[in-house]
Amino acid sequence: DLQKCFTEYVADVQRRLKENRLKPGEDVRLEDGRLHVSGQVAVMSINALLAKAIFDRNPDRQFFVEESFPLDWMYPCLEPHGLILKLNRQPLTRLPPESIAADEAHWRKLTADMLGGWLRRETPVRETVDFVERVYVHHDLAGFAGDRRFIENDCARRIFSKLRSSIAGLYAWRLGPGAPAQFRPHSEAEQQHLLAQADFAFRQAFVLCPDSPEVTSRYVHLLTQANRIDDALLIAGAALKVDPQNTQVHDLLDGLKRKAPNRGEHSNKPEPQLSR
Repeated sequence: DLQKCFTEYVADVQRRLKENRLKPGEDVRLEDGRLHVSGQVAVMSINALLAKAIFDRNPDRQFFVEESFPLDWMYPCLEPHGLILKLNRQPLTRLPPESIAADEAHWRKLTADMLGGWLRRETPVRETVDFVERVYVHHDLAGFAGDRRFIENDCARRIFSKLRSSIAGLYAWRLGPGAPAQFRPHSEAEQQHLLAQADFAFRQAFVLCPDSPEVTSRYVHLLTQANRIDDALLIAGAALKVDPQNTQVHDLLDGLKRKAPNRGEHSNKPEPQLSR
């Protein structure tokens, strides 16, 4: 099975190499007429084909995913399911509204228990960043209404942040250019609702673990896509204060500053909406 999946991947990547359509981070090169592939993206692409083979051969079983690395073929079939994701047999042209509502309620209660009940969908990024700097940079827990054992447990924070980021990534995929048209929002109202859900989920993931470069970069990407550069600068700047030695976040912040050299952290401009 592994050899078959590897052969299938090589054939696909050869075609995409000729068409200049390699994925970011996909390390593929031709040497003496032979194709060499390496790196995380290539390995996970082969793993994705193996997962698909297992899924297809077990049609009578239900499948659920705790995501470590996004697998593109799964996205049309995924929906939130508590802490993890359910992999449906058939693609979902739209996420069921009841699944989105249940997801928000589930994680709102979880984060309230962990961090206190202050974080809501309408909470501005500025207030989110103030909490991060007070708690994670200055270690000031005066007035903290959450679980102190949780906030001081680095492993637990990273686990729950990763889980929440994976669900946020599903929402973001349906808003992004990588999703085929049939899986994107069907109306402006649906689009804005999904954007709000993605934003809220990423904010929860970020507050749970602001020193996760994966969460920071995914949230910044969503904000940049929505043309909310000021908020993206705030998030990246706060992440760097929490982990000043993180070169990935350094590069992310530098890239944002090059995009918007005259934008400041304290801009009060209204937030533009994601265009369809």
